[in-house]
Amino acid sequence: MGLDDFKIIFDNPWSTYYPGQTVTGRVVIKINSAKKIRGINCKIKGEANTCWATDRQEQNHEGRYENESQTVTGHEEYFNMQYYLLGSANASEMELPPGEHVYPFTFSLPHSLPSSFEHDYGHIRYTVKAIIDRPWKFDQETKAAFSIVANLDLNCEGRAMEPLHQELSKTFCCLCCGSAPLRVNVTMPVRGYVPGQAMSIRVNVDNQSGVIIEVVKLILRKIVTFKANNPRICSRREKIVIAEVSKGPVEAGGTSDYEQTLDIPALPPSNLTNCGLIDLEYNLKVEAVAQGWWHRNLKGNNLVFIGTVPLANYQSSIIPPVNKIDQQKGNDYQDKLADPTYGGYPSGYPAFTNTTDGSYPSVPPTAPPPPLDNNTGNPTTQPSLNIYPNMPPPSYEEAGWAVRSLRENNENFHVIGNNNHFAPRYPVYKFSS
Repeated sequence: MGLDDFKIIFDNPWSTYYPGQTVTGRVVIKINSAKKIRGINCKIKGEANTCWATDRQEQNHEGRYENESQTVTGHEEYFNMQYYLLGSANASEMELPPGEHVYPFTFSLPHSLPSSFEHDYGHIRYTVKAIIDRPWKFDQETKAAFSIVANLDLNCEGRAMEPLHQELSKTFCCLCCGSAPLRVNVTMPVRGYVPGQAMSIRVNVDNQSGVIIEVVKLILRKIVTFKANNPRICSRREKIVIAEVSKGPVEAGGTSDYEQTLDIPALPPSNLTNCGLIDLEYNLKVEAVAQGWWHRNLKGNNLVFIGTVPLANYQSSIIPPVNKIDQQKGNDYQDKLADPTYGGYPSGYPAFTNTTDGSYPSVPPTAPPPPLDNNTGNPTTQPSLNIYPNMPPPSYEEAGWAVRSLRENNENFHVIGNNNHFAPRYPVYKFSS
């Protein structure tokens, strides 16, 4: 088939949406000669999958136990829609003339969807596939993924507003005697943050023991639990370091009091509540590393929250993003600025207007209003806070974990777009100094 180009372009330049929104885009086909087809089919799907290999002991026919590797999987489907942009499954053969052909598509997302998520052991993924239905020949297919962000307003999570104060203590044994204690106190003003913010952490070390503390580490971690149910029910837990800072040493009998910050990159929010296969939470790990391999380190963990709407009464004001939209080559939005007046942001944020002198007002954060019900046109029952003034919208940046292939099991190896880089995008705010 003389196919010069076959691609999917989303009207939203970030290809990022919230549950309940309407997704629109275009399927672009460019051919150099007339071709006979039955139609152009569009498939939209959202699902979660998990998969990993496990080792278990099985008893053989001789009664001995042997190690056996087994692959376990899990699958969960959120929606699966399909319709023809041109023709139909039973349509008569038609001829597509040479040149470029553009077919718009549109579909409404369900209101209860988990955020996009990618990992080697599982993913929550949303895709659009376009298929050129050709009679008596192999179909031609192209696919593209888009991101879903489930709103998590930190102002609606009571624990996110709480300050953190952890007191850790440990003694070290020397022969039959115990040392004086090592005490580490860690405090933070709140537990809830959004990407783009910095965790401000106060650390006080009182080392009355006779052991040198080489370094005190502060580690932000993503704790992910994957679940499988085929051919048996099992789970695995992964601890992934997001950011880390450290300081030391603290001599025996010495003290240290200081403040450090942890910058929060683009991350999925702590609310995969609508997914039954992947659980996600974040914690701040504190570890005082003692000198000497025979001494155990002092450790502590604290639950923290990553949201999509920042706390209204914490930290500095938000300013608009000024970075250019990072899009793949060929996208119509490649050179446009991320400006609030340009209609490329995922809808759901209050209107934002710059000042008369061209600068941006510094305003406290607000929560996005709920999406409208597609049947009644009224706001949905999704919780929202409209009591805050308007805030500039965030930028939408790729998370650090990217997938190298979108190919699914039993899918054609020749699907265009399957080998494209894809990383979900999440809202990132820029805060004034």
